[in-house]
Formats: sequence, structure tokens, C-alpha cells
Amino acid sequence: MANVNIKTGTSEFPDYYEVLQCERTASSEELKKSYQSLILSTHPDKVNCNNDRFLLVQEAWNILRDPESRKLYDAQLSNSEHSNTDCLLYDVINLSDMDNCDGVYTYMCRCGSNYVLEDSDRPLNENTVVIDCEECSFSLKVNF
Repeated sequence: MANVNIKTGTSEFPDYYEVLQCERTASSEELKKSYQSLILSTHPDKVNCNNDRFLLVQEAWNILRDPESRKLYDAQLSNSEHSNTDCLLYDVINLSDMDNCDGVYTYMCRCGSNYVLEDSDRPLNENTVVIDCEECSFSLKVNF
């Protein structure tokens, strides 16, 4: 698995989804299709193009094609965008985005497991809470 470091907003560590011209929710097939198209249009042997762009497309694909490195990248990307927490933050959502069944709120994690929040666990004097996934090391920030 690749070691991923992210500093969004800098040219040193760009948003790899932007590099591949895809949404963050893109499937593996969509990423692959975009990668293949971009590699052909940026390859230094095919077109008179900047080699840096070609290498950046390669780098993005190397991270996003592997499900494990993509999970880590997504968490670090989200965490860098919401840097007010020290955990691997998967996403920031509203309580209304979670499924509610008799006061037990759930939200599916990328790993396939769930984030679980019970009414009794909600802080009384705060507008947000960070909850951990039941299976992986990602966390979810929930706004009330």
C-alpha cells in the first residue's frame, strides 16, 4: 500500500480526483476510464505535453486504483479539509443524513461497516460529535 501524505490546496499534494477529472464518489471503473483517457492525452511520446502532468496522472492512479490506499487517501483528504480533529475523518454529515431506528442512528462507512450513534450518547451542550466506525479506523463528524 502506498504511503499517502496530503496537503490540499498546494501543488505538492493535489486532489487526485481533480487530477483524474472525477468525482470523489467515482467507481473504480470510472476512475480507470478517466485514467486511460488522460494517459493517452498526456503521454509525452504521443503528444507534445508537459511530462509533469503525465506523472501526476500516474501518481493519482497509483493511489486511487488500490481500494486500501484509496480509503486512506480519502480519510486523509477529508481530515485535511476538516482539520479541527486529530482522527482519520471520513466525512462530516448532519444527523438528518443518518438512518434512525428508535433513537439509534447509523451511517454506512466506506469499509462496509457502520457508524452508530444512540440518542443517549449525544452530548447535551455541543453541536457536533465525532464517532468511530465499528470496524476500521475512520471517524465521522456529525452536526446536530
